[in-house]
Amino acid sequence: PEHCARRLPGGHRRIEARASVLLPGFVDAHVHILAAAAAEAGPDVSPGAVTSIAELLELLREAAARTPPGGWVRAAGYEETMLAEGRHPTRGELDGAAPDHPVRLIQRGGHAEVLNSRALALVGIDETTPEPPGAFFGRSLEDGRLDGLLLDMADAIEAAMPPPDPAEVEAHVRAWARARSAEGVTTLVDAGVRNGPAEWATFERLLAAGAIPQRVVAMESADALGALPGEGAAGRLLRGETKLQPAAFEGEEPDAADLAARVRTVLEAGRRIAVHAPTVQSVAASLAAFRAAAAPPGQRIEHAPLLPPELVEEIVAQGAAVVAQPGLLGEVGERYRRLLDAAQRERLHPWHSLLDAGGALAFSSDAPISRASPLEAVAAASTERPADLAPGEAITPLEALHAWTAGAADVAGLADRGRLREGALADLVLIDGPLEQDPASARVRLTVIGGEVAFEAGVGEADV
Repeated sequence: PEHCARRLPGGHRRIEARASVLLPGFVDAHVHILAAAAAEAGPDVSPGAVTSIAELLELLREAAARTPPGGWVRAAGYEETMLAEGRHPTRGELDGAAPDHPVRLIQRGGHAEVLNSRALALVGIDETTPEPPGAFFGRSLEDGRLDGLLLDMADAIEAAMPPPDPAEVEAHVRAWARARSAEGVTTLVDAGVRNGPAEWATFERLLAAGAIPQRVVAMESADALGALPGEGAAGRLLRGETKLQPAAFEGEEPDAADLAARVRTVLEAGRRIAVHAPTVQSVAASLAAFRAAAAPPGQRIEHAPLLPPELVEEIVAQGAAVVAQPGLLGEVGERYRRLLDAAQRERLHPWHSLLDAGGALAFSSDAPISRASPLEAVAAASTERPADLAPGEAITPLEALHAWTAGAADVAGLADRGRLREGALADLVLIDGPLEQDPASARVRLTVIGGEVAFEAGVGEADV
């Protein structure tokens, strides 16, 4: 310690932490910063907060009472399979909760949403509106009329909404990012499929304002390929992989030829790829596209919850990496139990098999999809993996911590973080508690970003 102290500039602070564990700061390898901040600023309709449509509607009713007439009411994070009714709310139910407001209710996965009648009218959707390519309009089984459920219509919906107030966005992001500092997160990899120059400018503004203490990596939309600089915000903002999202609904086969062509285009531009792959079909199509394009190792497969052994083998053979969200095992385990049969549950998140075969694994939150902290997610992947959800695929707490640090940094191409070594960025997290035996009970004591304390337990934000 004295040798280290002699090498530090004057005025440095010495912290005694003999009973604590020092780790590299957590790298959240897949997150949606703006959506997560907006979701946490609105009514909490996540599975941990509501158990029925009636409870959800009451929260919307309360939010409408706080909103001027005509203003949008927005809530995100509900999971229909974990509501008592086992279904999405309907347009009519939202009308009853907020008759004087347009309502946008976003499902946990982000691709489905329910609008009330006022919102549908503002978006320009009525009974005669044709479904755009790749989208879907839900209809009542009783009379065939629109029930308010829309799939993959976010662009059209947001175009009909008033632009977000920059000051409000900054306030929401500031609160959300500070909470992530308290969880030990020092790098955020934004996986927005629409990230282009406008989103890049927003991240630069938020970083310059100090609203985001973390370092940010912004994935690049395929539509913005070549439009983003390599870095910004004095090096605190980096361009990440190019995000590809096959246009296919759950259970459908993606267009393999289209995906392969897009993979080639991205590789020819000298970029690495992150493919949204939440189904067996999309994982298989991604690997086929990588193989057809002779993609070099290091490409990313996002999510990949169900992986039969042959796909695990192919992922390892190609040198691809899986970026998963372990917090979901605890948060929406009931969804898996309801939707997957016994054989499928045995193939759920096979992280032990992947690591045992020499594969690359990174962890993330995919916030707002998961609200679990890294330590909660470490527990879900290891000591608290549910006994009926492929318990043999549990990994050790140390393996899970690696996936949140070095593993996450590696898949994002960030050689300067994720490990404690000379020359690495001074992004650190100090943890108290039995990290290897009971990670769920461990607590973040201190988070350091760039050598500066970003969070300290028991100390207010103004004092940090």
